[in-house]
Amino acid sequence: MIAAEPSTDLLFPLSQFCRASDHPLPACEFIDGPIMPEPYRTLLVHHGDMTSRLEEFHRSPMKLRVLHRETDGCALRREVLLCKEDSGLPVEYGAIEINLAAFAEPLRAQILEGCQPLGGLLNRHGVRYRSEPRAFLKLAPDPVMDAHFALDGAHPLYGRSNVLLGDGDRVLARIVEVLRP
Repeated sequence: MIAAEPSTDLLFPLSQFCRASDHPLPACEFIDGPIMPEPYRTLLVHHGDMTSRLEEFHRSPMKLRVLHRETDGCALRREVLLCKEDSGLPVEYGAIEINLAAFAEPLRAQILEGCQPLGGLLNRHGVRYRSEPRAFLKLAPDPVMDAHFALDGAHPLYGRSNVLLGDGDRVLARIVEVLRP
């Protein structure tokens, strides 16, 4: 079973990765989706998957770069970057917990391989699901996020706390998604 989420922890599983690596959570504020500036509003405020939105926006397929992964048999937790396939530029950081029990083989094996973004896999396998954003985020500059995106400077980052739900509202994954400025 996927780990129970504290109801007040809208930054889970990012908060778990920060604790495990002993660095503080980036300072963030929760904002209303409709006031998020463009292009972040178009990319984040919706009930679809991020992979196809990012591919359309950046006009490039996305490839997955796994930064960290751990599994307990029931759930796979990983930190990832979605990068433009053509240039390798990282365009999204994701902290995700995937409910492995929600997926049959061979999809589960492909998820565990960590070669393709989850949204792309779900779409290719015809899995019915929807995104239910729990919160929209504005994050302060942070050395860890800056390093992921190879950035330097005082720029805000925007993201969302999201849950992917399958049939019967079964939790497929919990995700914190942060976009490159």
